[in-house]
Formats: sequence, structure tokens, C-alpha cells
Amino acid sequence: MIGSEIRDQAALWMARARDPRFSDWDGLTEWLEADPAHNLAYEAAFAGHDLAGVLGEAGSGPSAAMPVSLPTRSPRWRQHGLLGGGLLGTAAAAAAIFAMVAPYGAATTDMVAETRPGEHRLIRLRDGSEIALNGNSRVVLDRSNERTARLERGEAMFTVVHDETRPFTVDAGGARMVDLGTKFDVVRTARGSEVSVAEGAVLYDPNGAAVRLGPGRLLRRVDGSELVEVSQTDPAAIGAWRTGRLVYRDAPLWRVADDLSRATGTKIVVDRNATNLPFTGAIVVAGVQREALARRLAAVLDVTVARRGEELYLKARATR
Repeated sequence: MIGSEIRDQAALWMARARDPRFSDWDGLTEWLEADPAHNLAYEAAFAGHDLAGVLGEAGSGPSAAMPVSLPTRSPRWRQHGLLGGGLLGTAAAAAAIFAMVAPYGAATTDMVAETRPGEHRLIRLRDGSEIALNGNSRVVLDRSNERTARLERGEAMFTVVHDETRPFTVDAGGARMVDLGTKFDVVRTARGSEVSVAEGAVLYDPNGAAVRLGPGRLLRRVDGSELVEVSQTDPAAIGAWRTGRLVYRDAPLWRVADDLSRATGTKIVVDRNATNLPFTGAIVVAGVQREALARRLAAVLDVTVARRGEELYLKARATR
């Protein structure tokens, strides 16, 4: 059982870490690593805070799954209440900033922006919209219409200046999303695509499923599937990969590994027998040296971590 003193300390660390001015990541890391109970209390503090926020906005408990048939060749979708897996954070990570600007009348060619693993980049468009790229990501824009973007891999946060006459559209894996006055995050992996809305609204697949997503709504689709899943998440958590702190609730280990690979620049591979192991907890990666990362992940994720060249290999612990 976790004592009241540790719970109070965890609540204090949580409150401090949510402040955008917070910088004592070393102190938080030392406190988390000092005792396994500290991390459990920290997770519980965030889980309780975020769940209360979601319930407060939704005004009801988890909703039942509702399969809905849509027109032929359009995805079916179902709705879940409070699916976990989102990541939370507060401190803004440093980003390279550049303007993707070309003279009007220039030849129509694609404009490409890429990041290396562990690198963040901020793209400022001429209309005032911004695209923040996470590590190991690639986005392509049409030079003749910068309000059309294609996320080919990785993750990007779109902060869009709304213009009803020129809607901002994003393509990820063949799925089209239309801005309706929005701040939203898009993920594109080898498995599929995901979009979550922090502010405003997004219309997903306008010519097919036409799913409207408001603040705090998250949509996932696996490649090759005719099913998309919509769930509730914390709007304040969306796009918070720009922080050095990741918090999960029932996220599959493969997703945690993908996020860590982008955030740290270290390739993290999960054994096939452990890919869907659920994880709920907090991982602080800000300021963590590469040599300490393996030790941190072994303790927090409760897995065996082995080095394979430049990679870290995660494997479920043997049952006793």
C-alpha cells in the first residue's frame, strides 16, 4: 500500500510538472527512480486527474461500443468511452523553426520537411498555420496550396488558421481529414493512422464515413481494416509529445516503443510475444542519457531490456 506521504509528494510533482515553466526534470527523475512506489503514485495522480477531467467534460461514464454501418466502400466506425493510450506532457521541447515559404508563381512542386529520430521541427506557413513535426517524421505540402498536407510517416501537430473558403486538409495513409477550425494531432505508422482533436473540429473521410471529431475525440484506423475506432481522451494531452514526459493508460507496448523511438532517437524494438502487453504509467525521457535509458525502461515498463547494436530490445519478463 502506498502511504499518504508518497501520494502527497506525487500530487505535488504532478502539479509542478503540468506547469509549462517547469524545468526540474532531473529532480523528478531522481524521485521517480528512488522507489517503485513513487512511480505508481505518480501514475495514479495523473490517471485520477485526467479521468476526472474527461468525465467532467463528458458528463457521463464510458459508453458502450456501437458498430454503425456506413455506405459501401466507406469505413464502419464504432465508439468507445475512455480508451487509454494517449500521452500527456507539459514542457515544450526545443524545436528548429523555419518558414516553408516560396514566392507566389513558383513552379508547382512538392515541399518536403523531415526530422531525424529525436528531433522536433516547427513549420510556419504563410497563412499563420503551423505544423510541429515529431521525431522521424515526414510531411509533404503542395507548393501551389500549402493548405494541403500529406503525412507520410511519424507524427505532426497541426495548428490551423481556419478559412472556410480554403479548408486545410491532411492525408495520412489515404485517409483525408478536413480542418473545421482546429488544433489536431495526426500519427502515421506502419500499422495505420490516428487523429486526435485538441480544439475545434476535424471531419474525417468527408466523402465516405464523414466522422466529425470534436475536442477530446481520438480516431484510430488500422491499415487494411474497414473499421475505425473513436474514443474519448484528454484534450490537454493531445500533441504533448513535444514534452519529455510520457504518460499512458493501458497502452500496448508497441505503441509505447514507437513513441519512445521518436522521442529519444533510440530505436526500440518489442519482442513479438510482448507487443500487446498493456502499460499504464509515467516515463520521463527529458534529459535522460542514452546509457541510462535501458535501465529506466526496464524498471518502469517491467520488462527485460537488451542492447542489440544501437537498438534496445524489450522482452516480457519470465513468469515465476
